[in-house]
This record gives sequence, C-alpha cells and structure tokens, in this order.
Amino acid sequence: MTQLVVTDVTKDYPTRDRPLSVLRGCSLELSQGQNAAILGPSGSGKSTLLYIIGTLDRPTGGRVTLD
Repeated sequence: MTQLVVTDVTKDYPTRDRPLSVLRGCSLELSQGQNAAILGPSGSGKSTLLYIIGTLDRPTGGRVTLD
C-alpha cells in the first residue's frame, strides 16, 4: 500500500521578468517502511520538495497525497 504519492509536482516563484521554475514534474511513490534520499546540487529544489511533501508549502502544479 502506497503511503506517499507525489505526482507531477511543479513549483514556480514569481520574478520581475518571468517565473523561476524550481521543480518541474517531480513524481515519486513511497510505501510504508520504505526510505528515500533526495540528492542533488545546491539550488536544485531539494528543500522545496521537502517543504511541499511536509505540507509547509503548496505546489504550483501537481498533487501530493499522504495516506
């Protein structure tokens, strides 16, 4: 049984010229008891994804489902 489903999550921040796209189509599924690591270079959106999964921030698009 899947406990966490992240489907095509996007996150954009407004700027003066055009929106800054931080996440583009991020998807994952985790079942109970599974572990995952989020890796990437600085500025790649790791913290933003964790904030969205933890319901501290809302995605611009896509969906997060917690069971």
